[in-house]
Amino acid sequence: MSPFPSGTRENKAYYLPLLIIISIVSHFPFVLNGFGEIDAAKIGVSVIDILNHGSDAAFSNFYFTDVIPLYILYLKWFMKLLNYNYSYLPALMNYTNAVFGTLIIIPAFLLIRQIFRNPTIAFCSVFALIFAPAFFQSTIMGFPHLIAFFFLLLSLCCYLSGLDTDRVGTVSLLMLLSCLFLTTAFLFKSDSVLVAGIYVGLLFVREKRNRWKTASPFLIIVISGILFLLLRDLIIGPTSGTTMSKDGMSKWYNYSIVIPSAIEHLLTQGKPIAYAAGIATFFLGGTALIYYLIKKRADLLIFVISWAAVPTIFWFFLIGNNARHNMLSVLPVLVMIIFLFHEKAPRFIIVLTAMLILGNFFAVPASPSILRPSGNLFKSHALLADRISRFQSGAKEIAGIPEDKIAVLGFFHNPHVIFQILSSAPSYRAFKIGREDYKIQTGDKEYVFIYFVLIDPADMKKETDKVLNEYSLHKHVFTSVTYDLKPLRDMGLKTRSFDIIERTAL
Repeated sequence: MSPFPSGTRENKAYYLPLLIIISIVSHFPFVLNGFGEIDAAKIGVSVIDILNHGSDAAFSNFYFTDVIPLYILYLKWFMKLLNYNYSYLPALMNYTNAVFGTLIIIPAFLLIRQIFRNPTIAFCSVFALIFAPAFFQSTIMGFPHLIAFFFLLLSLCCYLSGLDTDRVGTVSLLMLLSCLFLTTAFLFKSDSVLVAGIYVGLLFVREKRNRWKTASPFLIIVISGILFLLLRDLIIGPTSGTTMSKDGMSKWYNYSIVIPSAIEHLLTQGKPIAYAAGIATFFLGGTALIYYLIKKRADLLIFVISWAAVPTIFWFFLIGNNARHNMLSVLPVLVMIIFLFHEKAPRFIIVLTAMLILGNFFAVPASPSILRPSGNLFKSHALLADRISRFQSGAKEIAGIPEDKIAVLGFFHNPHVIFQILSSAPSYRAFKIGREDYKIQTGDKEYVFIYFVLIDPADMKKETDKVLNEYSLHKHVFTSVTYDLKPLRDMGLKTRSFDIIERTAL
């Protein structure tokens, strides 16, 4: 196996500044005004409740705070600096991602340029990444996976520089920095560990036989994992998070694992993979993969598979697969496509990259979906912004219902209502009353939030009877923006109806 050919080595100094400018212009004007997805709203709720009631608060694990400890700490610090004005929390999260989405351009470009020794391949790969649907959405809405990706790329840059250096002192320093950056990536989003195979992959690509360098990827991964476990406990304190115990992990795994048993299930789990990269990228990436398998191009295949295979397979078999989960795998697929462009038509590589972006743009209609985003980015952004506005107005309407006892039925909208209540109430008490059911008392008002998912609308009466008796809700006013409440009115229950937000908008 030979290392990648260098192609042109001329230093085009304008490439990186141009990419940064493109990223800023393409992302900052489109940063969303509010939580872009349900998990971001859950994180916001967790931060408020932890600040008010400590690490054992009712909502402390509303999202998996044990897998994002440094992000929770970061948000807590900023809320203190902002005098606990929680209305700033969505903007803080969203603009943090916009900043890191631009910063990512630097290590991504440097890493690819160093691997391939070709600035044009690096430029085109990162240029395509800027407009990849999953990456674009990640830069305009808050979530820690993008911050973790930044530190992962920094770690890989240091690691690769260490592999390419022979001076012992420099190698040791670079490997230490790689380990620290990888630990930071784990602390911001621990599922970054899924791409740890790329450290071994780069070792094979560079064909290193030095004993210390051969051991370095394993040492970096293991030490970073140990540091993550130690520092996580110091950062978030005692908590019953899902990954904090073997029993918790087992319950989560058994609940989340999905074995697609029909074409419909395969498509449901597989579509986010394709939509994350863009439909044109997905199919061209598959074509490039087959081509290089036939050509037995081991170096490129090792690079792509060691990076992208594990996260893609992992999320494919877990319930709720979405585009965000697959963002980490987009870059190596783009690199493989751009490398093919460089081999077959080097003079037209930039034009072909632009055509790839346009292919994603026209492949599917604009959509507000975060599970399966469209490559028609800017029109989709308008639809997404409108959806978020509806979520916010719906949350305010429910929080402002002039009743003392309110039961909220739903799932994807509930966290937005809870955030509205917790961020505006001068004081409150919250209780976890079920697996994902909660009670909030603020002043004379009581809200009960029921995680209510109906596969068949005909089951509404039966499922409502269950929660009525379990939580003594006979005197509560029922409301929802997820379901039509007519069956509840037919049961003689008091309801307050709002415009339904279709689930297809997720």
